[in-house]
Amino acid sequence: MIKRPGFLPALLLFLALSALVRPAFAEAPNAEPKPLVPAMGTPYSGFTKSFTLSELGWEHGVDFSGSSMDRTTFFGVPPSQMVEKGSVTLRYSYLPQKKLVPYPRLEVDVNETLLGTLPGPPDQKGPLPVQTVTFPIPPYLVTPLNSLRIRVAKDPKHPCSTIYAGHFIHIDPATQITLAGIRIHFPSRLSDLPLPFLYHAMTGVRTIPFLMGSRDIKLLEAAGYAASWFGVKSENAPLRFPVSVGIPVDLGSLPTGNLVLLAASPLPPLSGLLPPLAGPTLALVDNPADPYGKILLILGRTPEEVRTAALGLALGQFTPKGPATTLSHVEIPVSKEKNGAPRWIDTQKPVRLAPLASSPGELEVTGTGSIPLRFSLPSDLFFFHTATFPLMLHYRYSTLPGEGRSRLDLLLNKKYQDSIPLPPESGTPADHYQTIPLKLSDLTPFRNVLKLNFNFRSEIPGILSCRASHNTRLRGTILGDSSLDLHRIPHFVRLPNLRLVPNGGYPFTRYADLRETAVVLPDTPGEGDIRVFLHLMAFLAQETGSPGVDLSVTGPDGVPSVSNRNLILIGTYDSNPLLLRYGKALPQDTQETRSRIRLKSRMEDLLRWSNPPPDSYGPEALAAYFKEDRNPLGVMEEDVSPLAPRRVILSLGGVSEQSLVSMDRVLFDPQHFSDIFGQVSLVGPRRIHSFLVPGDRFSLGHLPPLTLLRFWFFSHPLGVLMVLLAISLLLAGILSRILSTLAVRRTGP
Repeated sequence: MIKRPGFLPALLLFLALSALVRPAFAEAPNAEPKPLVPAMGTPYSGFTKSFTLSELGWEHGVDFSGSSMDRTTFFGVPPSQMVEKGSVTLRYSYLPQKKLVPYPRLEVDVNETLLGTLPGPPDQKGPLPVQTVTFPIPPYLVTPLNSLRIRVAKDPKHPCSTIYAGHFIHIDPATQITLAGIRIHFPSRLSDLPLPFLYHAMTGVRTIPFLMGSRDIKLLEAAGYAASWFGVKSENAPLRFPVSVGIPVDLGSLPTGNLVLLAASPLPPLSGLLPPLAGPTLALVDNPADPYGKILLILGRTPEEVRTAALGLALGQFTPKGPATTLSHVEIPVSKEKNGAPRWIDTQKPVRLAPLASSPGELEVTGTGSIPLRFSLPSDLFFFHTATFPLMLHYRYSTLPGEGRSRLDLLLNKKYQDSIPLPPESGTPADHYQTIPLKLSDLTPFRNVLKLNFNFRSEIPGILSCRASHNTRLRGTILGDSSLDLHRIPHFVRLPNLRLVPNGGYPFTRYADLRETAVVLPDTPGEGDIRVFLHLMAFLAQETGSPGVDLSVTGPDGVPSVSNRNLILIGTYDSNPLLLRYGKALPQDTQETRSRIRLKSRMEDLLRWSNPPPDSYGPEALAAYFKEDRNPLGVMEEDVSPLAPRRVILSLGGVSEQSLVSMDRVLFDPQHFSDIFGQVSLVGPRRIHSFLVPGDRFSLGHLPPLTLLRFWFFSHPLGVLMVLLAISLLLAGILSRILSTLAVRRTGP
C-alpha cells in the first residue's frame, strides 16, 4: 500500500516556489501592463444616493384604481458602483371610499421580485393620514437597469376581476429609493466613452461639469462641439453643464466626480497627467481629486488644436485605443440636405415602420399588448387644410376559436384613430393589408408616438376572456414594410416663430450640422453665458441626432463675418450690447420698451397674419407684464435679422449673470415647452409667459400655387374683401360695356 504525501507539506512547498518565481515574472520586460486598479490596501469609497418618484417621472405621484392596476418606473446604477444595501420608502395615503368595500392590497416589487405589501388603512373616520413604510431591497436584485413596480394584488382564484373601480390610494411623489454601496475604480479607456459620463440606465438629470482653461473663442467653440456630442449620446435625457474657468495650480482641488477639461498649452498643472503634447489630443485620465472619477481632456498646443480635438470627438474620428490619442487630421463631412437630421423621418417618401421600432422584437406581441412607434418630424411641415395622412398597414395575427371580439386599435399621441376587427382564423396566419387615415391634427410639431394595440377578446364571459388575452398562442405582428406616407405635406413655415425652437430647434437645425447658425457671446463671457451656450448646443444635438460641427462662435465685434447666418445672441443686457440693438422686449417698462413693441398698428390689425391673438397674449399684455413690476429672469426673443434676407436673430438675454444660470434650468425643461410661442417669451423662476408681437415676417419653403392662394386669403381677411370688391367692379365694368354695346346695336347709329 502506497502512502500519499501529506497535504500540508505540499502546500508549504508550493507557496515557497511561488514566492521565488513571482518577482521574475513581475520584472519581465515584455510583461503585460498592470491594470489600473486600487492597491489591496486602498479602501473603497462609499456612496449613498436617492431617487424620488418625482425625479423618475411621476411628478404628481399616482392614484391607483381598478383601471390603473399596475405602474412601473425605472432607475439605474452606473457600472462604477456596487450596491450593498437599498430600500424603498413609500409615502402613501388611502382615499375615502364611495362604497363600503374592502380596500385592495398594493404590492411593491423590484425587478419582478416582491418586496412587500402595503398594510391596510387605519380604522378611523374622516381623512386618512399620510403613511410611510420602508421595504429593504436585497443587493443581489440590483442591476444596471432596474424596475420598480407598484400594482394591485390580484386574487389567485380570480386574477381577472377588478377589485375596486374608483381611486382608493395615492402614492406620493416624495416616495424614495435609496441605494448605498462602494465605488469601483475603472481603467481609463477612450473606447469606453461616453462612460463614465453617460450610460444607458441613467435616470434623472445628467450633470457634466466643464472646466475651461480660458475664455478664448476657439476654446468656447470646442466646448460647444463637445456638448453637442454629449447631446447626441444622451438622446433625450436632461443635461446640465456647470462651468468654471481657470485651472487651479493644485489639481487636488479640482471638483470631484467626472468632468471635461479643455485647455491649450502651456499649462504647467496638466503636465503631470500626460506627456508633452504633439498635437490635438483626447485623453481619459483619473481625476487627481477623486480616485474614482475621470477627466476627459480635450487639449492642444493652441486653441485651434483644441477645437480640432473637439471636432474629432464629436465626429468619432479618433483612435479609441488606450487612455489617450493624438489626432492628425479631422474631416468635416459635407451635407447639403435640408431637413436631413438623422432623428427626423424623411417625409419625401413613405416611411417604413421597422426603423421606428427600438428593436425588431418590438413589432410583435404575445397576447394582448401594445406596439409603440416613436418618430420625429421636421418642424416646418405645413398642415394647412389637410385632414389626414395614410398609414399602410401590413399585419398578421393568430387567434383561437371564439375570439370574435378581438381588434387592433390605433392611437396617435394617445388619441384614438381607428379600430380594425380581428376575426378568428384557422391554419397558418394570413397576411392582411389595410390603409388607415390618421388625423393630421393629432400630430405634434416634433415628437410623436403611434401605438398599435392588439386586443384579444373572447365572446365568452369576461373572466374567461381576460384569461384568454394572456394566452401565448395569441400573437399579433406588424410587418416591417408597413409605412406612413407624409410626402404630400409641403415644407413651409412663417418666421419668426418661437414655438419651433423647442420643437426641433428650427430654423437653426434646418441643416443638422448648424452650418447656417452662429452664436454670439459677450467679449468676456461669464460662466452663466457659457452654461446656457453648452446646454443649447446639447439640446439642438438631441433634437437632430447630429453634432453641430459647422457652428460658428464669435463675439459682438465678429458679427460681420457671420452676418449671413441665423444668429443666437447670449448674454446679459450689460455684457452683450447686441441684445439691446436687435431686441424689442427689454426686462423693464420704459418708453423705449413700449416704442419697440409697437403697442398698436391699425394697418397690422387689418392685414395681420392668421387670426388675431387673444388680448392676454398680445403686445398690450406684454407691456402690462412689465408695468406690474414683474421681474423675469430673462427674455427669449426671435426677430427678423436686418443683416441678411430670410434669417432670424434669437436672443437669450438674462437680467444678470446669476439669472442666466436660473434661466438655464427653466428654458430647457420639456414641461415648459408648450408655454413657448409667438415672438417674445419672458422666462420666470417657475414658468414662461409668451406674447405675440407685431413685426416683420418671412417664409421658408414652398407651397403649391393653389394652396398658397388659399393660405393668403385665409391669413388676410381684408384681402378677401378687396379681391371680391375688385372682381365685382371688374364684372360690373364688363357687364356695363356689354349692355352699352347691345344698346347701341338696337338704337342704331
